[in-house]
Amino acid sequence: MTISSTNADDDRRLIADEMLRAQSRRLTQSMNANDRASAPSGGEPELTGIDIRPANAYEAITRQMVESLSEDLREIKSRLNNLLFMIAGAILLDVIGRMIGT
Repeated sequence: MTISSTNADDDRRLIADEMLRAQSRRLTQSMNANDRASAPSGGEPELTGIDIRPANAYEAITRQMVESLSEDLREIKSRLNNLLFMIAGAILLDVIGRMIGT
């Protein structure tokens, strides 16, 4: 890699970063304008939150699969923790038994 290619990569990153910031500013400005336009007579925008319900069947099935996978992973993690504690207990019991002389 040469110095000129490194400078070109840095320039591309700077340009991409500046474009992203400009898009973010435009989005923020448009969201603020929409909030002011839809604000009740008091002037404060109404906070509605984010709708996290699935929009279609694919999202619902995917969410169900991810939740199922998460539960399975939680169960595996619990079983692995129990196994490690059992092994640690067996080792500790063996060490204590050898110290006592049994």
